[in-house]
Amino acid sequence: MFSEEFENNQILPLSLGALIFGYFLVFYQWSSQSVITVDSYNRLQSFICPPYFQSCESLYFLLTLPEGYSQSILYMILFTALFWAVYLLFSKRWLEAQLILIPVFVWHTANVFLFTDIYSGNYEYYQFVFGVILLFLPHKVFFLKLSVVLLYIMSTIAKIHPAWIEGAYFTNMQIGLPLFPDWSIPVLTNLVLLMEMIGAWFLMSKNKFLQRSALVFFAIFHLYSGIIVLYRYPATVLPMVLILFGPLYKHSPVPFTKKSIISWVFVLSVFMIQFSPKLIYGDEKLTLEGNKYGLYMFESNHQCISEVEVLYKNGKTNREIATKNSARNRCSPYNVWFYYNQVCERSPEIERIAWTFDHSINGDPFLRIVDTENVCALEYSAFSHNQWIKTHSDNPEIIGLPVMNSYY
Repeated sequence: MFSEEFENNQILPLSLGALIFGYFLVFYQWSSQSVITVDSYNRLQSFICPPYFQSCESLYFLLTLPEGYSQSILYMILFTALFWAVYLLFSKRWLEAQLILIPVFVWHTANVFLFTDIYSGNYEYYQFVFGVILLFLPHKVFFLKLSVVLLYIMSTIAKIHPAWIEGAYFTNMQIGLPLFPDWSIPVLTNLVLLMEMIGAWFLMSKNKFLQRSALVFFAIFHLYSGIIVLYRYPATVLPMVLILFGPLYKHSPVPFTKKSIISWVFVLSVFMIQFSPKLIYGDEKLTLEGNKYGLYMFESNHQCISEVEVLYKNGKTNREIATKNSARNRCSPYNVWFYYNQVCERSPEIERIAWTFDHSINGDPFLRIVDTENVCALEYSAFSHNQWIKTHSDNPEIIGLPVMNSYY
């Protein structure tokens, strides 16, 4: 647990406190939802497994109201553990505080990576990385600082796209970028790219002016981002940034010891995972294949139209159409496929389901990237391109032009 690092160290207890605060935030949100419960699976409501674990329901055991109290009981146990960890933190019982947080960490990690695809978001990846370092790895202060810098860089890798380089993400929205005129959008988005890719390194600088300048920029960035992404992202990241790089900041030497090897392996593994979608053939922004295997942020402005025709064995048909024009929606064909694949398995009266899926990125024309006579016959590969999803090289049919969309 490397709890000896907490002795005579102001930063680590505060960082552990920020981690606990993050768990309070996410569990408050999750405790009122039924995403990973038995009733969610039974009703097919908010039920989406990760592409690499499409039978995640086999792990479900919780019931939520009105079906049962088990989820409420579990989250009150976690709530008690978090409060007890705060007490232990104030009592300077570092090892006990770390130990009691391990079940909390395990539950959070299982939700993010195993139980559902819905919780695999950027905020949770930050929380996971901070948790691993604070609870399990040596040289915690240095690797916490390095992880923040690398997470900024990783988010930049996801943003190298016309959505940010040209500012198309915001110029194609009805309300544009908050507080700034449209002409300034490309300047500001490229400034963010530059600072996250290069300026983030100055957070670890020995030069006080460069270090403080970078800190001020990212503090303002997180406060401003809250206007767009709301409370969770700045509440998860900004406390850790201020603790690590604020008034208590001291330059941390790079550790090259045998004990540091495991920490280096972890942070480099996290960084390399960001490139994993690039190994899947096609444009991940169009097909969304591998999209959540790394940070994805505001990588593109999406709109989509999904239309199905359900044909029953008795000859009846039923048409369903869903349109999404929210810029935050990722318009993933996998999510639609997963839902109707479940419908196929549970409905023996269905003969087949014909499905078309049209996708627009950054105000470009709608492209028909899925057109199948029977979604029930399709399988989804998590780590390679699915031939039934068309990429730009397949010259998908142009269906029409999108309107300027909304943020939500």
